[in-house]
Amino acid sequence: MAMSLFFHSVPPFVPRCRLMTLAALTIAAPVFVACGGDDGQEAVPPATFTSLGAPTGYTNSAAMAVSADGSIVVGTATNSAGDRQAFRWSEKLGPIGLGFMPGGTHSAATAVSADGSVVVGIGDSTTEPATPAGLFRWTNTSGVVRLSSPLGAYLCSGSGISGDGMIVVGTCLTINSEAFRWNALAPPISLGRFGGGSNQTSSAVAVSKDGSTIVGTGHPVLTGALLWDSDGSPTVLGMLVGAAGMALATKTFRWEGFTTTEDLANHVVGGILMGFGGVTALGCTIGQGLSGVSTLALGSFLAVGAIVAGCVAALKYQMWRLDRAG
Repeated sequence: MAMSLFFHSVPPFVPRCRLMTLAALTIAAPVFVACGGDDGQEAVPPATFTSLGAPTGYTNSAAMAVSADGSIVVGTATNSAGDRQAFRWSEKLGPIGLGFMPGGTHSAATAVSADGSVVVGIGDSTTEPATPAGLFRWTNTSGVVRLSSPLGAYLCSGSGISGDGMIVVGTCLTINSEAFRWNALAPPISLGRFGGGSNQTSSAVAVSKDGSTIVGTGHPVLTGALLWDSDGSPTVLGMLVGAAGMALATKTFRWEGFTTTEDLANHVVGGILMGFGGVTALGCTIGQGLSGVSTLALGSFLAVGAIVAGCVAALKYQMWRLDRAG
């Protein structure tokens, strides 16, 4: 069954009316507009949908990004054999396949510059160094050009591009995933990883129009939002500010402390032991427990055994303290 791709233009918002679309990328699914309320206000005009189609020889297509004025759409088309090719759509030319990297057999577009003239994507290449997933940059004059990766990186994927197409950001696989920044005028750089032990990771997902600010995720206690400035300095977002904002909004903000010096000492020692254990085990209950055991790694079974033993010992110690106090 063929898959249809639509380009959706939304009319100006009218209060108390809701636009509901059940398919932008769909298999014979309905699309409708509904306005709620009986207040006599003017209904929202129906949205318009333009089928983008697919390049010649391809049956399905999926949009991934759009230019600033909405005139250029990029994405990935798939043929009946499952082969994929990046495409660029305009009203004048329709969907045009962008091709592949040297020796490659598949490609996918992931981002587009503000004016639609530069497209970023991923694909395979058999030229040295061969890769099943490398980063490319396309322009009308150069075609598909493979971009260099940061030192030590293997698989890379681009997720954002600056307004002028000169800055590309994304994620590469080194030891773990690591965010990177590619500049047309300078070598690509890695933006660093965050977390402890085997859980260190980062991923860039978008970049500002001028290319000076990058946002993404890292591992400040599992996963948290990150912001990189123009010199690559990271800032962890959302944890302290988000918690304080929620506490203030719900009027539950209060200062808390420990009841006794002994209680403070117990928490400090417990925190140190947790950090020491996570570093020496190269992972926590998630990294070594859930992830490691699922791969049947011997080290993970040893780590989980030590975690369980530590919990039992801590519970026995607490019971001993309670018995002594009672």
